[in-house]
Amino acid sequence: MRTSVLMMAAAAAIGVMSVEVVPMTIDPTVPAAHAQAPVDAAPTSSDPLIELLLQRLNTADAVVAAKWVGSHGQNPVIDDPEREQVVYDSMSRAGAALGLPESWVRQVFAGQIEANKMVQRGLLARWRLDPASVPRTSPDLTAVRPIIDRVNGQILQQLAQRRAELRGPNCAERLSAGVFGVFTGGGSDALHQTALVRAAAAICG
Repeated sequence: MRTSVLMMAAAAAIGVMSVEVVPMTIDPTVPAAHAQAPVDAAPTSSDPLIELLLQRLNTADAVVAAKWVGSHGQNPVIDDPEREQVVYDSMSRAGAALGLPESWVRQVFAGQIEANKMVQRGLLARWRLDPASVPRTSPDLTAVRPIIDRVNGQILQQLAQRRAELRGPNCAERLSAGVFGVFTGGGSDALHQTALVRAAAAICG
């Protein structure tokens, strides 16, 4: 029910916006050196947890650009079960140290991973339909992975600090304010907005 509230409200908000799918941070004409920190140009939220979800989500642009260039556009692999399991296991251990239920931690990070993959798949679809928009150079993922690691830890801290709120009956409504602030603030597109909803919907315990 909580997820439904957030998803339905966000769907209504997205419905009145442009549905054009455009990369948020990766420009095919921009050298890789300028795409190493994809969160720099991202929209922001007044809610610190939503801000962290945004930062993590916006790494998807650089990750999929690197996959595209590395595979020469030939069926880049989006799913990485082994890497995903490492994230689940490490976050579960870190969450346990903070007294967080393992099932909740896994739910939260499954949502972040799936939201990230939503953006990756959306951008791949666009590049296949619009070859002129494909990235020409690969971002340096050594600059991206530390962002993901840092944000993962900070998300856990937010879960611990706001545990009662995020596991309460009004969680979705509370998070919606931060999500909608991103929608109305400009700088994001329908693809990233939908993925943000997916990431936020996974938070409520």
